[in-house]
Amino acid sequence: MSRTPLNHMDCSVAQTLDIVGEWWSLLILRNAFHGMRTFDAFQKQLDISSSVLSARLKKLTEAGVLKKVPCRDDKRSFEYRLTDAGMDLYPVLIGLMQWGEKWRPNTIGQRILLLEKATGQPVHGAEVLSADGRPLKAWEVQPVAGPGADEHVHELIG
Repeated sequence: MSRTPLNHMDCSVAQTLDIVGEWWSLLILRNAFHGMRTFDAFQKQLDISSSVLSARLKKLTEAGVLKKVPCRDDKRSFEYRLTDAGMDLYPVLIGLMQWGEKWRPNTIGQRILLLEKATGQPVHGAEVLSADGRPLKAWEVQPVAGPGADEHVHELIG
């Protein structure tokens, strides 16, 4: 079943979902954040068909989220590495992980703990912060139309 592209919508969420909104893409990114780089490693760990994996890697690469570079050891093989744009998706993945741990928990305990490498201390995760660093809830944030807002954005935020 093919999805309808969202690239016609002048919406930052729709534009982002058009690139990373398919579940395999998010799982590929999750694995990339855990250090996975090769096609074979992604395929083995995700148990994904090579055609689906190829298509997702191509889309993520064309969108500038991943870059395909020759392997250091074998110049005939390639690695997929996160770009700056890809790295900026880290809080999104952590937010999804936090939501899943809260609302779809494992009865034994948290699946993955995030620790700061330098200190070994737990990381608090993804939050929306005020200018002075306080965590904010959705009802504490006021969306305002920006200079690039079209009629749909003005209608959405009223």
